[in-house]
Amino acid sequence: MRSAQKQEVLELIESLHQAHEEIKEALSQKKQALAQNMIAECQEFAYSLGENIERLECQGHVTVSYVEAYCETLFHIHEEVSGNQYNENKIYKVLKKQLLKVENSAKNDITVRKEAVFLPYKASMWDSLESVWKAADEDENCDAYVIPIPYYDKNPDGSFREMHYEADQYPAYVPITRYDTYDFEKHRPDMIYIHNAYDKYNLVTSVHPFFYSDNLKKYTEKLIYIPYFVLGEIKPDEEDKIENMKHFCPFRAVPLK
Repeated sequence: MRSAQKQEVLELIESLHQAHEEIKEALSQKKQALAQNMIAECQEFAYSLGENIERLECQGHVTVSYVEAYCETLFHIHEEVSGNQYNENKIYKVLKKQLLKVENSAKNDITVRKEAVFLPYKASMWDSLESVWKAADEDENCDAYVIPIPYYDKNPDGSFREMHYEADQYPAYVPITRYDTYDFEKHRPDMIYIHNAYDKYNLVTSVHPFFYSDNLKKYTEKLIYIPYFVLGEIKPDEEDKIENMKHFCPFRAVPLK
């Protein structure tokens, strides 16, 4: 399960905790019909929650067993409220105890999988990303995608000329995903790695505008720039080198601190 999906599960469980408060309040005011309706809604809600966890994890996942026990508790409480002899405080405590088991299992038994996307554009520069990709690919809890992206030569006026797409030039052991088959909105990767941070400001070439840093930031919390070059250490009195740094640092994808 992805981090955002797990967070959604925990938020749904929190909403059930809040529903318990409302059920307790309804029972204290002798509004049995209202309380029963809310209990039934909790059952439906929990059933959907269990289905969702099972779909994202596996059939028979331990958290689902706690959800099923919670649903059974709701059923019995629904029957109990049908009569006039009930204790709203006891009912609240029973529901809370059972739901805490679901919550604790969701926190501890659901493994979070990360998704890392690598967006090289020139195959000759792949070596700047390869070691990071290998580490991600070897992590059993990480899905790593290598998605070579198209780039263009530019005319002196900044317009695009020829398009280049070098997906066939990577080592055979690197699994390639086509850039037009990966849905960034659907996947929302945990991290995206780039080695071209200059967007439209590169005077010679440009990656496809979809892959400009401003757009990529819409789909991930971590946009990571790994340069394909190494700059030597610059001393405070080397004013010419400091001036040349303007060509490498002050761009949209490279935050200055």
